[in-house]
Amino acid sequence: MTNLSNLLWEEPKWLEKASCWIDNQLYQQGIKRIGAIEQFRIRHWSAVLQIPTSRGDIYFKAVIPELAYEAGLTETLSHSYPHCMPEILATSREDGWLLMGDGGTMLRKKIETEDDIQHWQQILLIYAQLQKNSVKHLDELLLVSLRDRRLALLPTLYQELLNETELLATNHPSGLSLLECQRLQDTVDVFASLCKQLATFAIPETLHHGDLHDGNVFIHNGRYIFFDWGDSSISHPFFSIRDTYANLNRRFGLGKNSFWFERLKDCYLRSWVEYETREKLEVAFEIAQKLSPIPDIFRWLPVLSNMDKAARNNYIDAIPNLLREFLSAIEV
Repeated sequence: MTNLSNLLWEEPKWLEKASCWIDNQLYQQGIKRIGAIEQFRIRHWSAVLQIPTSRGDIYFKAVIPELAYEAGLTETLSHSYPHCMPEILATSREDGWLLMGDGGTMLRKKIETEDDIQHWQQILLIYAQLQKNSVKHLDELLLVSLRDRRLALLPTLYQELLNETELLATNHPSGLSLLECQRLQDTVDVFASLCKQLATFAIPETLHHGDLHDGNVFIHNGRYIFFDWGDSSISHPFFSIRDTYANLNRRFGLGKNSFWFERLKDCYLRSWVEYETREKLEVAFEIAQKLSPIPDIFRWLPVLSNMDKAARNNYIDAIPNLLREFLSAIEV
């Protein structure tokens, strides 16, 4: 079990500061708190507090300094895409704080059987439109310190990653073996080649959520709402589908060629035909899925860097397993 001791969110001074800020923001908007502020969800990298108010439950989110850009990014996106973003009542970009209205029901609670996966068809259409619209606003998104992980930068980042022996956990039973490390070193040129191939398509790089699964999408008044942008970056749009697929695979045991994976891919790619032919989109999608475990690793780096060694041990297999997934994808 994860040890959550010695977290910033559990320090009385932090909670006092956050509570004062919350109360001040509510007062300015004429909202009355009618009960105690309670911890709703606590993680090493974030905390969510629940506040009962005269207008219903309101939620406060705080993140570690390495992810503080989430507040500014979420606020920026909420102005551009209010139909699919949470209601933002206030932000503190310096602290990485968000005060939000109730987002509704988590999608996970609505997807109980395979038939319920149909929700994702509409979600991916909305998400793809958000990605396409964001292409024109990359400079604005980078101004809120969103990470730049475009294809041209990934080969260097990958090479640097393979030199971080602590992250590879070679001295741990769940870490990489020396043979696996050598196999990965042998893939450096392959990885760079795949990035170059993917870049030849006319698909623009844009906003990549980084953690698009049924725990980060909510349904509110019939609308799908995208939450938790702390893992996002500017990168290839097709990378986003990996986490959706991985989540559905864990829940329902769906394989790569399953009916639902094919249907969701078809639905998503339909949104990109203005950039390439359907045949080329299929090829680009396959390349992106091979590469996608590596961008997923990069979102772990700021989180792990904030933890002490004892805390990191709880997630010691995260990066090795994603590297193994990449090896399996390119060695098939």
